[in-house]
Amino acid sequence: MPRPASISIRLIEDRLGVWLEKQPVAVARPAESAPVRRDMATLLAFVRDEKVVGTQGTGNMPLKAVAEVSARFVNPPPLEATIGNRTYRIRSEEELWPLYFLHILADVGGLIQFGRARRWRLTANGERFLDAQPVLQVAFLLAVWWYRVNWLVAYSYTGMGNALPDGFQQTTLVTLRSLPAGTDISFDEFADKLIDETGLTWGAKNSSVATIALRSSIHRMVISMLDTFGVLNCRYTKEKRGQSEVSKVVAFKVTPLGNALLDALVALES
Repeated sequence: MPRPASISIRLIEDRLGVWLEKQPVAVARPAESAPVRRDMATLLAFVRDEKVVGTQGTGNMPLKAVAEVSARFVNPPPLEATIGNRTYRIRSEEELWPLYFLHILADVGGLIQFGRARRWRLTANGERFLDAQPVLQVAFLLAVWWYRVNWLVAYSYTGMGNALPDGFQQTTLVTLRSLPAGTDISFDEFADKLIDETGLTWGAKNSSVATIALRSSIHRMVISMLDTFGVLNCRYTKEKRGQSEVSKVVAFKVTPLGNALLDALVALES
């Protein structure tokens, strides 16, 4: 199926009108509380109300603004980390993924205008986003991520190359929509199936880590991102790696909101 030629709040409202009428309260309420929606609204309101001037080098947010806006997020991300006896503080917006991810969506989705040493401003589309219904806001953000962003930005390792295999997003959508609703799905089995069906490969010289790296890419680009949108609920376990303990996804299930949003993506392709 073809991708939509462009994505805007007006397109979402026009194309998903019938879809929206069918959505129960079980979908509307989770959409309203979805962190990605609330954080995007926070970012856009901050840009509208505060004088944010892009840095000279990249046009990104200066660190003072980064600290101020991220502190207002649903789950404020830490701006520093301590490893051993050393403390590392972020040096740019791009090192704070929760904010940088929103910046990417807002930029690609045409919600903001920014530039080097220029003030950030909302576009007409950004103003319209703030006035839209929550479930349409989430649908818009997911559509921008699905159809307009290179997913490798979430897993930018040399072994992945510069582009995903043709049809990767479409195969992912078909595979997710085929899953039984509300049922725990093994992450490893899902990842291996998607890797096989899409022809995803690991091109780095160290092929001994290919399986781990490819599964990690599916987690970062697909599962973790869809968890952010409220499409999935994930179950994690703790795993020892060297001297540290990390969380590893074991299984996931598609939420009622997720089923609706996946249907919305199909409706946008119609």
